[in-house]
Amino acid sequence: MKKKRVILITLIIIIFIAAGFVTFFYYPKCPNVKCWKDKLESCSKATYINEPIDVTWKYTIKGKNNDKCEVDVKVLEIKRGLKNTEVLEGKEMTCLLPLGIDVKPEANPNICSGRLKEEMQNLIITKLHEYIVQNIGQISGEIAEIEGVTEGINAEETPLETTEETPQNASSLNSTV
Repeated sequence: MKKKRVILITLIIIIFIAAGFVTFFYYPKCPNVKCWKDKLESCSKATYINEPIDVTWKYTIKGKNNDKCEVDVKVLEIKRGLKNTEVLEGKEMTCLLPLGIDVKPEANPNICSGRLKEEMQNLIITKLHEYIVQNIGQISGEIAEIEGVTEGINAEETPLETTEETPQNASSLNSTV
């Protein structure tokens, strides 16, 4: 009788542990895009590995968070692209997507938070800085043509003065990036 009681208690404990695991830690794997879209639209727990040409993404739907769908996004591998994008590998972010829609979470980093978002923003800022430094003359000329920037003075009447320091400054800025 005592042996049956121990077996019954052990069995109940195992069932509770399994139920807890399934409830809190288990995320079914979606084998295809259709499964992923269905799970995302209903905001049901799931994971999906998206492997386009250049980056391998892992998505994990955590479930509903207030009136949003919480999705974790992780970069598993950078397959090709710029060398400096490798810094994204292994980074994650959490995105709060509107309920009932099918979107790529990484498409709008404004609704996300985490290290992956920060690194993506750093890459964008660095690239913009490089572009500005490389095109400073052209950009300043275009800005001078914008009405209101030159306070009513025609850009053609006041040519931009360039000094020999400008290219040196541009290259020294470029080397600090």
